[in-house]
Amino acid sequence: MPAEVRPPAAAGRFYPADPAKLRETVDRLLAEAPAPKVAGRLVGALCPHAGYDFSGPPTAQVCKALASLKPELVAVVGTAHFADREGFFLADSAALRTPLGDVPIAEKEAAQLAKSAGAAVSAAAHAQEHSVEVVLPFLQRIWKDFRVLPVVSNSRSLTEAERFGGALAGVLKGRKAVVIAASDLSHYPAREVARQVDPASLESFLTLDPDYLWRTEETLMALDAPELHGTWCGKAAAAAVQEAAARLGADWGQALACTNSADRGGDEDRTVGYGAGILLAKGRRRPWPMEGITAAEKTELLALARSSVRDHLQGRRASARIFDRPLFNLPAAVFVTWTRRNGELRGCLGTTQPRGTLGNMVARFAVCSANDDPRFAAVGEDELAGLRAEISILSAPRPAKPEDIQTGLGVIVGRGARQGLFLPQVWEQLPDREEFMAHLCEHKAGLPPRAWQEAGVGLSVFSVTAFQEPL
Repeated sequence: MPAEVRPPAAAGRFYPADPAKLRETVDRLLAEAPAPKVAGRLVGALCPHAGYDFSGPPTAQVCKALASLKPELVAVVGTAHFADREGFFLADSAALRTPLGDVPIAEKEAAQLAKSAGAAVSAAAHAQEHSVEVVLPFLQRIWKDFRVLPVVSNSRSLTEAERFGGALAGVLKGRKAVVIAASDLSHYPAREVARQVDPASLESFLTLDPDYLWRTEETLMALDAPELHGTWCGKAAAAAVQEAAARLGADWGQALACTNSADRGGDEDRTVGYGAGILLAKGRRRPWPMEGITAAEKTELLALARSSVRDHLQGRRASARIFDRPLFNLPAAVFVTWTRRNGELRGCLGTTQPRGTLGNMVARFAVCSANDDPRFAAVGEDELAGLRAEISILSAPRPAKPEDIQTGLGVIVGRGARQGLFLPQVWEQLPDREEFMAHLCEHKAGLPPRAWQEAGVGLSVFSVTAFQEPL
């Protein structure tokens, strides 16, 4: 049998231990939090798990958004700071105690989850853990009767996080429930770096795509920003909640706040980031981050492409970096095309996979397409001024059948090591579908012209967001 009650471990350190003081603190934070405009059914959320002096305001914003709900069950997935092994861990108790009272644990659902997800029950992983506990007083002040399903994780496996999220959704389906990820963002960079990476991390959560969240952290960490020890404290928790929320109907993410400890008076040279957001079911897909690119961002990227080639021609080698614009720090698949002013192709290279951040991929492939396209000689310094840059940001390729090929889509064709790609812009030169595909097979993939209609040949299609320098 589970222990009766798990006592508070963070009271007096992360939040007030005195019940009256705690009520006053939480109620004040909730009153001060701006009321968000929520359009859609609330399914999940992200809130921090730090001390109230630092992360209280963003947590209050999330809970103010959730206050209109009347859930019977709340799954809170936090970080396992003290577990002695990797995984997802359920609590071995009947209730969680805070100075405001006891919150009963959903024991039946926890047992179902342990079975379906293969999660371990661990009193040790929860005994001193604060990540779930610090959220509870806020929930106790906005809701009267609810049960909690507390989970903590330190998993480093995307597959495990997705599997757990799917199992969690299975347990919650059909119930009045909400899922919350309790995770902080960047750890220990300077304030200016936190302000660059944290919005990108929060945006990756709002996509409801665990793979994209995982890839975002990997690409950001590969940039070796000073003292950036991680972009998530609870990456597995966030990914699991994304997966669970998506399976429970969420299709939209809304940011509420993105701040850091320095913004609340902490050390500007050593910060922790805090993000707040909600996951909603709206009945329509949230636009992919790159689909919302602004005119100013397009202009800046085109200037980056040109300056990167100019620097290369003058012998200056730029290293990959973190950008001030959050969008530029998100993973992106990019092609950069150089044409003469009369429209004649001069070079085009890129990648169909988001192997780096948008800003760095533009800089990299601007140089590659001007210097390394095997169809052309390298662009000379005296030639650059007469060329026009175009940037194409690709969506994720999706498998296709021959009948799916249509004007306006990018197409990838391949068999074995022979692969070829046409951007959607090629339709302007080859508007006939049969001719388009014949050229793609023969001239880009080295396959027979009609190979795209044969068994054993792979087809994928994608869309692009494309923009170019003015003439």
